Amino acid sequence: MNPVPGVEISIIGNGMHATMCYIVIQPGGVVDWHTHPHEQMGTLIAGSGELTSGDETVRATPGAAWYIPPGERHRFVANGEEAAVIIETFAPARVDYVIQAR
Repeated sequence: MNPVPGVEISIIGNGMHATMCYIVIQPGGVVDWHTHPHEQMGTLIAGSGELTSGDETVRATPGAAWYIPPGERHRFVANGEEAAVIIETFAPARVDYVIQAR
């Protein structure tokens, strides 16, 4: 699934209560400001970027992990020379992602 240019999301696990995704954001790619009713936990496994959640901005490098509470406004910018590769888990399950992935 490609929600915006330069961003690819693959569902790697989906259960009754959570969805796990493998996300690749190409250099310069932006997942712009948004909110959703899901808890979001992620870790950056390659590349780099800038994550802003609420009023806090952090520079993410491999191994960085984060938690975004439900309803909190957030965005991610892949500002490195290589793609940012992220594993994220959402709870409750992202039914919207499952429908889009079909």
